[in-house]
Amino acid sequence: MLNFEEYGSDTPHFMRYVLVPGVLGLAFLATGVLARPQWAAVAGITGLSALVALFACETLLTFQSVPVRLAMLGQLSDKSRETLAQNDKVVRGFTLNRLNDISGTEHLSSAVLSGFPNAKVILCTPKDHTVIYTADRYGFNNPNQVYDNHMDLMLLGDSFVEGFCLPPGQDLASRLRDRGLVAASMGIRGNGPLLELATLGRFGQMFRPRHVVMVFFEGNDWENFESELKEPWLRTALAPDANYGSQAEAQKPLDEARAAMEESSGKPITYIDLLTKTEMFRNFFALQLTLTRLGLVYPKIARTIPEFRDTLRQAKAITQGWGGRFSIVYVPRVDRFMGALSKDPAFDQLRTLVREAAAAENVPVIDLYEAFLSEPQPVRMYAPDSHFSPDGATVAADVILQRLATVDHAFEDEARSGRLKR
Repeated sequence: MLNFEEYGSDTPHFMRYVLVPGVLGLAFLATGVLARPQWAAVAGITGLSALVALFACETLLTFQSVPVRLAMLGQLSDKSRETLAQNDKVVRGFTLNRLNDISGTEHLSSAVLSGFPNAKVILCTPKDHTVIYTADRYGFNNPNQVYDNHMDLMLLGDSFVEGFCLPPGQDLASRLRDRGLVAASMGIRGNGPLLELATLGRFGQMFRPRHVVMVFFEGNDWENFESELKEPWLRTALAPDANYGSQAEAQKPLDEARAAMEESSGKPITYIDLLTKTEMFRNFFALQLTLTRLGLVYPKIARTIPEFRDTLRQAKAITQGWGGRFSIVYVPRVDRFMGALSKDPAFDQLRTLVREAAAAENVPVIDLYEAFLSEPQPVRMYAPDSHFSPDGATVAADVILQRLATVDHAFEDEARSGRLKR
């Protein structure tokens, strides 16, 4: 009720978060007040036992999730920390928002829109080993050779594109390169659509790829986009005459951010970080993990954001500037496939908004929800950290490759039709 606009103002959410809990609460209250003492005691003991069982389950799942969460934060063993300390080019994972906060960015032209060139970046630290990639000459998770030939595909996105916690060669861009495409990942964790537009504005003209694909993650990209729109310097990316700047202009703030990140990366990750940098404490009392397993956790209610359509229009226009083709990949969250209870109406709200905005701008949508749903075990498409598993990255690469071929055919048919009309 305190967050009614986000969790109660739509029918499925109202039923799940207000109506059903309210009815249950009133039923227990009425039983306690009106029923005979022995029946009231039975109801009370039964309800309390169920509640204790739920929190026992949540406690177990929370303890199981602690190593995963620490790995996502980049916790290092003492031995690993000593080894990595000998290399001053190692940094923990970062977001572009954090780098720009560190450097005090005020203008898009000098904003930090990439990682650190040639740095070793810690993706995660599962089971006491470290997953690291060596950034390319521009600061992204690619081999430098990808820039030696004309680029077929530029992937824009967040940690799903960066290849979170996937060993080198198993991330999405690598899978696409295995299939013959010259594909480059321009993804950094925490990115939203507006940062991805800015990245395209700066790097697109440099490489002029045949395809540009914006990978939209259902889990947090809408919220990230809302936050990005509040940054005055980043909002200017939507202007028709936006100045996206160059890497040369961003060199000084990039150096400042790198120095701060290298210092921060030398500090150990503790359980205090787990409590302060995640919502683990709040989620425990909300029975988040248990209810997710039961299929009873719904996403926030998605509202139309007109600027999203503007973002797609701008990205498409930039890409068409060199004759390229712009598309979106829609990545569902793993919660969709967990639990036996149907919850598609609650999740499809955002999916519908994204698809409608894309349709209005005539932007093709590559929907991984349908592809994953057709798999015998859709949950296998995800790792324990809820990002792509190796199987998920492989299936996603296959679907993207097939759909891009369809986009090419449609583009050629449209061009042929235009020539015939002339």
